[in-house]
Amino acid sequence: MDKPNLYVIARFLDILYSHGNPISKTRLQMLSGLNYPRFVEYLEWLLQHDLITIIKDEEGVERVSLSSKGIESYYRLVGWIREFMANIKI
Repeated sequence: MDKPNLYVIARFLDILYSHGNPISKTRLQMLSGLNYPRFVEYLEWLLQHDLITIIKDEEGVERVSLSSKGIESYYRLVGWIREFMANIKI
């Protein structure tokens, strides 16, 4: 993906931050509102940029959580959007 949509990135960060605990990939995809191929592209982009981590739980379900860099990015990007684009839904 050459140029990701920053609002979509912010949506991922916001979902993961507000959820708190690692979330299943299926649940994250549903909450993101993206079709599966596009969801996978964004998930790979987030992984490549060390914003998320993916782990398997005891049942073998892959779960996604924010990395420390992802948390920092959440505060910077989502915070900026909320401050300056108050009428925009993330």
